[in-house]
Amino acid sequence: MWGNKSKSHNVDTLIAEGTSIKGDLSFEGALFVDGVIEGDIHGTNHEQSVLSVGVHGRIEGNIEAPFVIIFGQVDGDVRVSQKVELKPGARVNGDLYYKIIEMNAGATVNGKMVNLGEPHALEHKPERSEVISEPKVAQSKDTESKTEPKIGDSKSNQKKSDNDMHSNDNEAVRA
Repeated sequence: MWGNKSKSHNVDTLIAEGTSIKGDLSFEGALFVDGVIEGDIHGTNHEQSVLSVGVHGRIEGNIEAPFVIIFGQVDGDVRVSQKVELKPGARVNGDLYYKIIEMNAGATVNGKMVNLGEPHALEHKPERSEVISEPKVAQSKDTESKTEPKIGDSKSNQKKSDNDMHSNDNEAVRA
């Protein structure tokens, strides 16, 4: 009890389930939304602002914050300058811009996902490489028939091999 040094995650602002807000919202610190917000949300402190959208939470607007954790639903674009966490059941219907992402099984994003940590990756276009294959050599029907064994010759081939075996036996007896 006295030696417990675990960090506590304080919530500065709580929008509880059943609460609905229409209009844009700016916050600093930690904001937990389990209600509905119809408007854009902007985290003003770009170093430590954390937005959490609870299981019952729904945002109908764009989000811009350094840290975002989503359990619920967002209908709009999400721009995260640091890290976004998409928990099981999270739904984002819009484009997601992030530096670091943690996406759990069961989370969905219906829009494009853009990594802001690699700006040159957005400009990268694959180089076109040319593969030159060697020309194939065509064979005529005459060449194929000469190299393949004839079906009717199988008996004569068998007799020939039997004769070879007997001649080997005769040579062994003579010696």
